[in-house]
Amino acid sequence: MTTAHSIPNPRKNSATTLLSTSINPPSPEGTRLWTKPVTTAMTAWAVGMLNSPGAYPIFSSATREFGSDNVMARVEWHPWTWRNGVKVAGQFRGITLYEVIATLAPFVEGIDVSWYQKKIDWKEVALSKVFTFIKATEGASLEDKLFVSHWSAARSAGMLRGAYHFFHPGVDPIKQAEFFLSRVISCELPPVIDVEASDNVPSGRLVAGVNAWVEYIAARIRRPLVYASPSFWARIPAAEIETKADLWIAEWECEHPGKMGNWQGWSFWQYTSRGEVPGILGSVDLNRFNGTIDDLHAFLTRTSDSGVVKPGPFDLDAVLGVQRALNVLKVVTPPLIEDGVNGPKTRAAVREFQRSRELIVDGAVGENTRAALKEVLGSVRP
Repeated sequence: MTTAHSIPNPRKNSATTLLSTSINPPSPEGTRLWTKPVTTAMTAWAVGMLNSPGAYPIFSSATREFGSDNVMARVEWHPWTWRNGVKVAGQFRGITLYEVIATLAPFVEGIDVSWYQKKIDWKEVALSKVFTFIKATEGASLEDKLFVSHWSAARSAGMLRGAYHFFHPGVDPIKQAEFFLSRVISCELPPVIDVEASDNVPSGRLVAGVNAWVEYIAARIRRPLVYASPSFWARIPAAEIETKADLWIAEWECEHPGKMGNWQGWSFWQYTSRGEVPGILGSVDLNRFNGTIDDLHAFLTRTSDSGVVKPGPFDLDAVLGVQRALNVLKVVTPPLIEDGVNGPKTRAAVREFQRSRELIVDGAVGENTRAALKEVLGSVRP
């Protein structure tokens, strides 16, 4: 949000202009800024929230009825000129009041992270967020250096996880898709292609590449998501892609996202890049699923196409199949976690197997290693 607006000061019965709102999320859906007089009871309620930072962390909110009015109070960052703020680590927390004008849409809240978020207490995050998208790969050779640790810790915390790939139009899309699959193949949320770089590639080639990635992934895992902003997507003729993937829209500084392309609506919405979440040091992207938790589970069932060929127990073209094979052969103790992630422990187990078969020890499941696995498995059946 970039424009200034007037909001009530809980310590004064008047309106005060919030000078800088870019670090705060958009106004909650179904509300508008409070413009009526602020009562003594409202002030006491707001100050009580400010004095309880443990119960009301930044961007948390509460709703209460005052007579015939339904009022929402949200903890936000206020500039230093506000005298009602409580100073925390050099920042001023304040209360912004909103009038609830409609039943609030039932959103499910989540985040997305990459190596930029170096310190995450996932169990703490899981207290306020349901899902997370985690950066896995970029191009055809770059793995996010914190992907494996984020992925494992988020699972242990009980969060729904999705992996995303940062797409480069100038790189072979199939090699990019294969690289993505070499790192992750099993996840709760749909796989994602992050489309925000043009790399000075003609739009026709960009669209063809995205389309190839989407089709390749859909045939091997499930129907994917496309992450993009309306401004970027408007520059490319991508109607064909919109029938093959669902939308994760990136649109900040607005109360709700607008229509994008020919999609009938959005499935996920990244609404700010400057969110504050207990358990994460620094800012983080905040997201919403367009529906209730039951709607989310129904969406995940719908996008898990039964026609997709899933990796079988010994599908040695997939990380999950390799992990299962290595566990059956008891290559390492304790056994690998079968999560479809080609992390350090999986690669170490592959190297151990390669040593036992006197193969080139590189941790990669190439043609010779795959053939040796098949030979040793012999008559083993899943």
